[in-house]
Amino acid sequence: MFAARRDRYRGAAAARSDRRSMATADRQPPEGDIISSTITREERTTAPRARRLRAPGWRDTRLLVGLLLVMLSVAGGVRLASSLDETTPVYAAAREILPGQEVEAQDLVPVRVRMDAPMAHYLDGTQPLAPGTVALRQVAEGELVPAGSLGTASQARDKTVTVPIDPAAAQTFTVGTVVDMWVSRRDPDQVGTAYLDPELLLSRAVVAATPTSSNGLGMGIGRAAVQVVVPADRVGAVISSVDQGAKLTLVPSPGGAGSTS
Repeated sequence: MFAARRDRYRGAAAARSDRRSMATADRQPPEGDIISSTITREERTTAPRARRLRAPGWRDTRLLVGLLLVMLSVAGGVRLASSLDETTPVYAAAREILPGQEVEAQDLVPVRVRMDAPMAHYLDGTQPLAPGTVALRQVAEGELVPAGSLGTASQARDKTVTVPIDPAAAQTFTVGTVVDMWVSRRDPDQVGTAYLDPELLLSRAVVAATPTSSNGLGMGIGRAAVQVVVPADRVGAVISSVDQGAKLTLVPSPGGAGSTS
């Protein structure tokens, strides 16, 4: 009986030893796996480390070049847009405007147009209308307002009258010259062409046009036509003097524009 127990004990011990050997063999990796693992660790040890990516700073040349290119692109786009919009704001009549009518802001409307004519020919749409502005001529509804069609109340009342004077004297005047107008009437008691003493007909009139203004003004042989701005209440007297064949003389007004004295 004792011998049988000993045999069973030895058999159980041998079985446990076999199981431990098998477990140890299962935990050990194959020979190829050991070599691969060793090479991988060595490669990780000797391989260069990758550089970390850093956020670009203000001193980064590439960032500065990029910003410069963006600014140039924006500036080029603005310049191109400006060149495509070559329009000018001018005033147009919001309704029909009649001569002598006082023009107010609601009578005009600014419009943008592509101007071929010089800007000075039309009323600038960026400037406010001066108080007391009066229409000097008719402007139709929707028409661009010429700069010369508006003026002051005095200009609206005054009229332009053409008077014949000596051609040599006419050459001495320019547009805007302030003159006094003298008249020598015919002497009815004399035979032939005779004139009475000159008398002052109009003070401080303004020359509006002369024969040298490239306007073709003329009044026959020996006479030259000069246009003079005459107050409304004196227009009749000037026209009557011209019709009666009186001799008109323009004398530069002392202290006036264009005066030669």
